Amino acid sequence: MSDENDTTSSRGHWGSRWGFILAAAGSAVGLGNIWKFPYITGENGGGLFVLIYLACIAFVGLPIMLAEIMIGRSAQKQPVGAFRKLQGKDTPWTVVGWFGIVAGFIILSYYIVVAGWSMDFALKSVLNFTEPVEKVATIEAKSFRSTSSDDQLRSYLAEIRAKHQSRQEIESIHRSVKPSVWEMHSIWQEVLKKQPTRSFSEDPQLAEAVPLAQSKIAEKARVEKRSLADALTHYQQMDIQEVSDEAEAAKRREIIAAKVGAIFGATASDGWTSSFWATLFMAITIIIVAGGVSRGIERACKILMPLLIALILVMVVYGVFQPGFEEAVRFVFEPDASKLRPSGVLEALGHAFFTLSLGMGCMLTYGSYQKTKMGLGKTTLMIALFDTVIALLACMMIFPIIFSYGQEPSAGPGLVFISMPLAFAEMGAGGLLLAIIFFVLLVFAALTSAVSLLEVVCSYLIDEQGWPRKKAAVTVGLACLAFGLPSAFAMDSGFLLESWESGYSKNFFDTMDHLASNWLLPLGGLLIAIYAGWVMPARLRAAEVEDMSPLLVSGWLLLIRFVAPALVLVVLAQKIGILDINELLG
Repeated sequence: MSDENDTTSSRGHWGSRWGFILAAAGSAVGLGNIWKFPYITGENGGGLFVLIYLACIAFVGLPIMLAEIMIGRSAQKQPVGAFRKLQGKDTPWTVVGWFGIVAGFIILSYYIVVAGWSMDFALKSVLNFTEPVEKVATIEAKSFRSTSSDDQLRSYLAEIRAKHQSRQEIESIHRSVKPSVWEMHSIWQEVLKKQPTRSFSEDPQLAEAVPLAQSKIAEKARVEKRSLADALTHYQQMDIQEVSDEAEAAKRREIIAAKVGAIFGATASDGWTSSFWATLFMAITIIIVAGGVSRGIERACKILMPLLIALILVMVVYGVFQPGFEEAVRFVFEPDASKLRPSGVLEALGHAFFTLSLGMGCMLTYGSYQKTKMGLGKTTLMIALFDTVIALLACMMIFPIIFSYGQEPSAGPGLVFISMPLAFAEMGAGGLLLAIIFFVLLVFAALTSAVSLLEVVCSYLIDEQGWPRKKAAVTVGLACLAFGLPSAFAMDSGFLLESWESGYSKNFFDTMDHLASNWLLPLGGLLIAIYAGWVMPARLRAAEVEDMSPLLVSGWLLLIRFVAPALVLVVLAQKIGILDINELLG
């Protein structure tokens, strides 16, 4: 069926089941997987949070996703039209469809701003924006070294070590120094560990440690065939040299981190720059949606999704060979209850719900373009698996690099835009290529989700108002861009320095995100679960799941009628302040 001019009487459809799976997976896979999931995993201590998240996908995400696709596929309509067709023209259930359409419009209005930042950093990576930063940092670090005394350098290193002690990251500081030097320096560490900020030669309180150190040095001296006095002088000089080298390397990393953070802060707080990139990103999105269902959205996703997966795998393979890979695996997959905040339980539940594009009409709309009545359960499972696997792979491409180059996994929203560029800067020439791959990957992920958000709103005008697809795509895209401009100008100059620590300031960007995430999506998802489980005509529901086994259908009904609504209500109660999970569990 042609989709050049989709109208109520002539709707577009997917060219193949695989095309639908890729498009739906593209809707689910976005910045939430690659930007948000890794940083909330880092904030919540890894392993146990990931385990809870996977359980939430199984018990909340899958049932509601299956319900959305079922409703759209049964009605062959977008969100508003679907409920009218299934329940009658004047049914109050159309409010659920409107929740999805309004939420899709609002989310896309600020989503394009964040996607624009990704485009900006992709270009900066191509232009190697960290090179001048590294040069300046190297000069300033050398100056710090030359103007600081031995005791000042020791004190600086003690502060750095103390900051990383809780995560046992001391080794990350050592990696800039040759192992053989650290082996010899370990002798002096035993002498200095009581008071690391003092020089051995000036600290009589460490006198009791001298015999032990001298015996080890004497043993080294015999092996190396040199006198004890010569060995003492040699190792003490080596200690001073190493302290200077290590302090210079640590200061260089600190300067690069501050300057990279300032670069992102300048981008985020420059409304005109953010608007330019948001406009360009929206133009690309409009072109894809205007192309139609099979020849626009499906074709684009068949290209973007394999590329996205390939780029992620390249990054993951690189991470496998990094020294921080084993630590990353333990962090992501080894449960540790002591690292999980009580609120992290609901954060896992909320993210599992939102990452699958539930409650915003995307899956319902995409389901309406599917003609076949077979394979609903398998198709839903494949889409959820795509989304979940990519979220986990995103962790395994980010955390090995983060751990290998001494960055914090709990860096919050700045993990992608600050910590990763800093790690890339530490890598040298290879880091430039990885930076380009990483930020292009972010753009691709954002694009597949943005396409589905725009399609939700356009599908209403196409189905209900009879608009030509191109007119709907251009009109809605421009209206959404205009509505999103306040979000592009919402970040003040202190955004980067303050917001990562204390949360977003109360601006237009934050208000729109709060409205969509805390109200429209939970309510939409809750009502979809109730409708599919209790209200949808039984004969229509049975026709959609006829190829599923009776046991699976019974299990799904149990989850969609009782478990999923109850858990979504908990999320909603927490979001709007009725329930305080920290107080409840703490």
